Amino acid sequence: HAHSGEVARAEELARVNLAAFGALELDFVVVNAAGCGAAMRDYHHLLEEDASVADTVGPFVLRIRDVSEILAEVGPIPGAPLPMAVALDSPCHLLHAQRVTDAPQRMLAAIPDLEVRLLPNADECCGGAGIYGVTHPELGGRIGADKVREVLESAAAGAATGNPGCMMQIGAGLRMVGSDLPVWHPVELLDESYRRAGF
Repeated sequence: HAHSGEVARAEELARVNLAAFGALELDFVVVNAAGCGAAMRDYHHLLEEDASVADTVGPFVLRIRDVSEILAEVGPIPGAPLPMAVALDSPCHLLHAQRVTDAPQRMLAAIPDLEVRLLPNADECCGGAGIYGVTHPELGGRIGADKVREVLESAAAGAATGNPGCMMQIGAGLRMVGSDLPVWHPVELLDESYRRAGF
């Protein structure tokens, strides 16, 4: 809603989340979509003029964590080998908005025989940019084409990125050039490693 300019609705939904999560005793709110995590970490700006949540929004924002941060921090146990290479891309909402840099790589290090290949311009947008790829398909498509080219040049078995919008943008771009390379969320790779290990 915030991306599409529906700020009042975004504020309303933020208040709903604050009430729902505030009713629970939580150390963290763990998010597996970088765009959602970035939006939730921005609630203190979104709701800065709402005195009714002034006491709750700050502590709530400090509890937001990307799933890769939690898993990297606790050091996930090694699973079964996944003998392949994966091209890792950094979602803008994770890298630039949340300042989460190396947690996805540290999390993926728990997977034996998985070679993580960072894209040369992993810090650049994939062209999805929230809803930008939909509202500006020509420019979003050109930006996305650069990312797709880098994924293909990596010669990896697939790509991984921690935001559903980026997964869709890169995945669609790959399909448009005739590639059937998969795009995974990094947690899916860890899950597959654990499944093979019988965890």
